[in-house]
Amino acid sequence: MSGPFCPPLDAAACSPPEPAAQADGLPLALPLPRPARSLAGPWLVAGLGSFGLALAGGALAGGIGALAGGTAAMLAASLLVLRSRRLEAAVRAAEARADAAEAAARRATAENLAKSRFLAEMSHELRTPLNTVMGFSEMMADEVLGPHRVQAYGSYARDIHASGQHLLALADDLLDLARIESGHRTLMETPVRLDALAEDCVAMMRPLASGARVTLTADVQGTPRLWGDERALRQIALNLLANAVKFTPHDGSVRLLAGIGAQGMPFVAVEDTGPGIAERELPLGAAHPKESRLDLSTGRGAGLGLAIVRGLAGLHDGALTLERRPGGGTRAEVTFPPARALPANGPGL
Repeated sequence: MSGPFCPPLDAAACSPPEPAAQADGLPLALPLPRPARSLAGPWLVAGLGSFGLALAGGALAGGIGALAGGTAAMLAASLLVLRSRRLEAAVRAAEARADAAEAAARRATAENLAKSRFLAEMSHELRTPLNTVMGFSEMMADEVLGPHRVQAYGSYARDIHASGQHLLALADDLLDLARIESGHRTLMETPVRLDALAEDCVAMMRPLASGARVTLTADVQGTPRLWGDERALRQIALNLLANAVKFTPHDGSVRLLAGIGAQGMPFVAVEDTGPGIAERELPLGAAHPKESRLDLSTGRGAGLGLAIVRGLAGLHDGALTLERRPGGGTRAEVTFPPARALPANGPGL
């Protein structure tokens, strides 16, 4: 017989002794590196567990079964260790990418603040010499100290004065945008009547509209009121009107609307009958924050008007949207949160 007879009830007592070759050539524990992250722990535990179970199975089977079980256990453990190392490498790479992205974001924020400070300082530095240029050029154009011997000098002086006005408008826009982006533009909030604001802005822009042969009107229902910075709201309306008048052809029309929307959201909108904004510029976002083109004839149009409007609207927790009108032209609308709407007959005005 090949082995001792074992009764069924006492099989555990008659188990054959473990062969000496069972452990020969097989390490009892694998030299594993300590994982850098707990994420690799389950893989290592599973590998060691599989290795131990395979050794136990080989010990019970004996001989060739032990060798096969040990080999399989080593392969399984090796694969799991390799996978755990790859997982650790992936985790380290992801952490490195996250650190790099965070550092890039910090650098971008610092550079943006530095740019805003630079623009603010440059705007102040530009205003002083521009005021001098504009003052003397106006005196020369008006021949305050006597007539010119050459009449062309008067025309040159007027050109210098017009160019100075354009540069001064650009400096003002840069200063406003720098203050908004750097967080130095604070709101002086009071109750504002949108109907009175609309009438004032239309009156201020009417000379420009008349020169461009554009009809300018205001459409305000009732006496809507808004809690906000009146100077900022006035600048929003004027920038939208100037942009619309500039791009509306002769005999066109521009309309300023203001009121409380259906959802209780105060709004200021400008509609024109111009060529309309291009599809590539919609929707208005960070990639298209400016006006479509520069218009030197009006002394404005530095490409910052809509960016300033959007920034001032953001300070009021509002939003600027542009859309093409079905009949042609563009509608630019600034909406504000319903919480800024005030009762029409409330105190404060």
